[in-house]
Parts: sequence; C-alpha cells; structure tokens
Amino acid sequence: MLRLTEADIAELIGSVDVVGVVREVLLAHAAGRAILPEESCLRWTNDQGESCRSLNMPGMVEISGRRTAGTKIINASLGNPDRGLPRASGVVLLFDTTTAGLVCTLDAAQISATRTAAVSVLAAELLWAEPVRTASVIGAGTLAETHLDLAARRWPTLRRALIHDRVPQRAELLAKRMTAAHPEVAFDVAPSAEEAVREAEWIVPVTTTTTGYIPARWINKGAVVVNVSLDDLLPEVYEHADRVIVDDWGLIAADTTRLLGRMHRAGDVLPPPRHRIGPTAGQAPAVEVAAELRDLIGAAKPIRESPDERIVVNPFGMSLHDVALAGELYESALRQGMGQRWES
Repeated sequence: MLRLTEADIAELIGSVDVVGVVREVLLAHAAGRAILPEESCLRWTNDQGESCRSLNMPGMVEISGRRTAGTKIINASLGNPDRGLPRASGVVLLFDTTTAGLVCTLDAAQISATRTAAVSVLAAELLWAEPVRTASVIGAGTLAETHLDLAARRWPTLRRALIHDRVPQRAELLAKRMTAAHPEVAFDVAPSAEEAVREAEWIVPVTTTTTGYIPARWINKGAVVVNVSLDDLLPEVYEHADRVIVDDWGLIAADTTRLLGRMHRAGDVLPPPRHRIGPTAGQAPAVEVAAELRDLIGAAKPIRESPDERIVVNPFGMSLHDVALAGELYESALRQGMGQRWES
C-alpha cells in the first residue's frame, strides 16, 4: 500500500489539470461510466456544544481509459477554526478494482479543497457572460484560498478579488498571502459581506454558517454565484435566480441538511429536466433547476440566454471528483517513485 502525505500531494498536484479532471468526471458520469452511491453521514455534538460530522463518500469512475475506485472519509468540527485548526480533515482511500484491496491512502484536505475549487471555476467558465474580472469569497479559510489561487492562475482577466470574513484579521492575512502569490491581482478586504457580493461577478461563499444572510438584491446582473457553503444564501436567491444549476440532482434530492434539499422536500423545487417524471404542467414551484453541470459541457448552445442573467450554482460535492483526482495523483506518484510503502 502506498501512503501519500500532504507534502507529497502538494508537490504532485501542480502537475495535474484539476479542472480538466473535474470536466472529464462529469462527462463520464453522464455517459454511465461511473458509480455514485449516496454518502453516509455520522453527526454529533461534542463536549463544547459544537456540531461535528464524519462523511464517507464512495465512488468509482472511468476516465482516460482507467477505472478508479475509492472513498473519501472527511470529518469536521465547526469549532476548529477558532482553535487554529482546519475545519475539516480526512483521508482518501483507493482500491484495486480487481481485488478490492486497499492500494493507496492520501490526505484528503488538499484534494477536497482543490476539487471543490475546480468545480466552482469550471461552473464559472461554463456560465459566465464574459470572463471574470472581479471575484469575491465570503470566508477566509482553506477553501477561499484554494478558489482564489486557482482562479488567478486560470483567468488572466481577473483583476480584483474581494475577501470578507467575520474575523477581519483572517481576511487580511489571506489577502497578503494571495498578493504575494499573484501580484497582478488586487486582493482587497471587504468590510461587509454585502460589499463583497455587490461588487463581484463570481461570488463564492465558503463559510460554516447555517443561517442565511445573502439576499437576492445584493447580487449583480450577470453574476455567477457558486454556493459552496451550506446556507449562506436566503431562499429568495434561488427563487429570483434566472438559472439554478446543480452538480448532481440525486445527491441534492437525498439531502436533508442543506437549503436546496430542504426546499425540494417542501415541494418548492422542480428537478432538472432529465429527472422529471411525468407531466409538469400546472406545477408552479418556487425554483426550477435548469440543468446539471454535465449538461452544459459540449452543449449545442449555452444555457445563459442573456448577459444580465443571475445564475446560482449549487454543487453538493461529488465523491467521484475526489476519487478521480486522487487516482491521478496516485498514478503520478508511481511514475515518480514518490510516497511511502506500507506492508499490508
């Protein structure tokens, strides 16, 4: 069994086209070359009264003529950032598809953050009216940094990024790190979430809040909002959006925690066309999901019909992306002789 540490992954991941991997996984899923079971979630409250959870997210996918199988186990405590710890940590396990034996373990934090950012960046590229000039993140943790770094590396048009965090010092530190890494972009601390949202074309909430606070009126015409977090958006944002896009409807529909899943269970969300059963005439839900991300790749015409449309993307997070990215890192490590071998 091969063990890849966080340091190994940091060295390897720069050579992988992570947005390309995400794109190929979506296409494989659409073509039936993937297995995506429901995730398993264990939730509890710790001795400090903080919410904790452990997710087990298995999947198998075939890209580049190779099948990769595995699972991501990722745990989180909402109190960790105040302890100076990452909110979430875990491992990705890869399996031999013939014997089902464990062949590799990889630290999950960087893989998870990178694939999340790659989905958000791909969504913007599929849905923007024109390339992003101003971006914003709400929250200044690892996910925010990963999103901004990937966007700055891919989008030469990006000129400004706004960062807001409930702890201003965290936003200031992130702005300094990003300025050092990407001096061509102006990274500014926004004094309020409203200012960060109002001025941006690409808006990514990456917080841990379970209380909505972003209303529809903050969002500019033409903006793409990628709701990575749980409940930052108020229901009215979905209701007033010109398009609502998801990564995988099955995961959204099965979810009982996040806002869009709750709205679906209340009868307020109509699934995307491929998941509708029977006639929909007469149905008037508050939200109609227009498509899954895979429907947009290679589509005959863009789903955006006007540069003024406000589009909300609600990615649940697909284990297929974690497994596929881990598989690419594993293959690269084998070629380069990296990692530590463990006896089974």
